[in-house]
This record gives sequence, structure tokens and C-alpha cells, in this order.
Amino acid sequence: MKTDCVLIGKVVKPHGIKGELKVLPFSGNPGELLGLGKVYLGRQAESRSYKVAKARSQGKFLLLELAGVTDRNIADTLIGLEVMVPKEALPELAADEFYWYEMEGLEVSTAAGQPLGRVTSLLATGGHDVLVIRDAAAEYLVPAINEIIIKVDKENRTLVIDPPPGLLEINEPDAV
Repeated sequence: MKTDCVLIGKVVKPHGIKGELKVLPFSGNPGELLGLGKVYLGRQAESRSYKVAKARSQGKFLLLELAGVTDRNIADTLIGLEVMVPKEALPELAADEFYWYEMEGLEVSTAAGQPLGRVTSLLATGGHDVLVIRDAAAEYLVPAINEIIIKVDKENRTLVIDPPPGLLEINEPDAV
């Protein structure tokens, strides 16, 4: 993937016969992405830029009309490709909101000072996102909700959580 870009979704299928693409956005909110001027489609390091001619939401999907993608046959060749945008093209967020890419790699500790590891990924579960935190000995699955996340320091790349009693213990390797 281009290093200055963020993965925002995946092309799932063509929409109609004029080349429009149906994209599953990873944010769960396609309306946030309607103002995009350019996207990159591809897999990992190989991608191609496209000018967005038109974007609209349809339920949980984003429909994109891209310059140069003029019929269903061309659209069919794009199924399964990742959709990326330059970081600077993402909409501004409120002070207490974060993009997934900003959370990955943060060092995590509890409010009591116990180091837990780094955020390695996030999971979308439908109800709320879940932080996947790993160190050499354990993996913790922690709900990414305001009641648990106490402080996010983007500058120092740290995250402080206050998990409810038992949450960390159920993630311990010998807890099974």
C-alpha cells in the first residue's frame, strides 16, 4: 500500500452497467467519504489512482463512479481491489475520535501502570470496535469505548486504558 495512503475499503462488485463500483467502507459510515476527489485501487504496493467523478452512499456501501471506468466489464476487473486515499484527504474528526491507522502501534498500559503491549489491529464487531493488543506473552481484546479508553497521546504514541475487573484475565493464555 502507498505509505502516504490509508486503506478505507474494498471493491465488492460492480453496480449497474455503466461502471459504477460498490465499495464496502471499513469505517462503517460511507457518508464520511463522499467528498473524495481521488482514490487509489490496488493490492498492497501496486495501485493506480483514479479521479472520483461521483460518490454516493447506499446503505452501508459507498458507490463510486471513477473516471475511465465506463462499463461493467471494466468494473468487473476491479472486484476485490483495496480502496485507498491520501491521509490528507480524510475528513477532519472531533477531538475524541481517531482513525484506525492512528491507533495501530500505540503502546498500551493500564491506568495502574501495567504495560500490556502495542495495538496491532482493530476489529469491527458491529457493536463497537475492539483493540487487539499484543506483547510477547499475551494478546488482549479490549473494547474501544470511552468507558475503557482513558487517554490517547498521539504525539507520544501511547494509550491508557482502565479495563473492568476480569477483562484482561480472560485474555491470559492460561485462562482457558
